[in-house]
Amino acid sequence: MSTGNINGVVYAYDEAGSGSPLLLIHAGIADRRMWDDIWSAFTARYRVIRLDLRGFGDTPLPDGPFVYADDAAELLKVLGIDRTTVIGVSMGGQVAIDMVIAYPELVEKLVVVAAGIDGWEYSDAMKAAWDLEEAAWESGDLDEVAWVNVRTWLDGPTRGPEALPVDLRQRVWEMQRKALDHDNDDARGGWATVSRRGRLATINAATLVMVGELDQPDFGEIARMLAAEIPGALFEEVPGVGHMPPMEAPTEFSRIVLNFLARS
Repeated sequence: MSTGNINGVVYAYDEAGSGSPLLLIHAGIADRRMWDDIWSAFTARYRVIRLDLRGFGDTPLPDGPFVYADDAAELLKVLGIDRTTVIGVSMGGQVAIDMVIAYPELVEKLVVVAAGIDGWEYSDAMKAAWDLEEAAWESGDLDEVAWVNVRTWLDGPTRGPEALPVDLRQRVWEMQRKALDHDNDDARGGWATVSRRGRLATINAATLVMVGELDQPDFGEIARMLAAEIPGALFEEVPGVGHMPPMEAPTEFSRIVLNFLARS
C-alpha cells in the first residue's frame, strides 16, 4: 500500500506495472481490494493505480465537503500522470463519468460498469431494497446493513445466497462493513458536474459500457441509456453475472476490457 496527501486527506492506493496508465475506481460496496482478481492480468500490460476513495478501505472520511472526481484527478497529478484510462464500477462508474466530463483532458478511455446516474427514476423494487438498508441502519445493526447490501448488489434480484461462493460474499461483506465504520455525517461527498446525465453527449473519450445480465434491472436500463447517449460508446452485457463483474467473473471481465483497450 502507498499513501499520498490528496486535497488534505491521506489517500491509500496501490500502483504496479508499467506502460500506459489505468485508474481503477471501486464500487460503493467495496474498496480497492475488489480488483484483486484482475490485478495481475492488468498490471502485466499497464501501469495500474487503484485507490480507496474517502471513507472506504484505508482512506479516512474527515469532516467537510469534497468531490470524488477532484480527488482522483489530484492523485493523477501527484503521480505525474497527464492522461489515463479510467475504469469505474457502480458508484465508481459514476465518479468516472464525472471525471471525464470535468477533466476531459485527463481521460483518454473510459470503462463504465454497472453505474448509477443522476435523475433516474428508480423502480419500486430498488426503493424497497434501500428501505431495508435504512431500517437496518436505524436499528444500529451495521452487520446487517452490510449483508443487506450483499444481498441487493452481489446476489441481485434473481439469485439466493447459495448461488455464489461463500468466500466471495464474505469478501464483499467485509469491504462494505469497513466502509460503514468510516461513516461521518459531517463529510459531504459531491460531484464536479451538477448533472452527469445532462452532459453525456459531451464525452469524447473512447467508452465501453458494461453491465451484468443478472444485475438489478434499473442498472441494465441505465447501462443501455449510457451506451446510447455517450457518443460512439460500445456496450457489453456479461452473461450470468450480477453487479460486480470484476469479482464474479474476473477472467471474462479482463478479456472484454483488455480487448477494448487494445482496439480503441
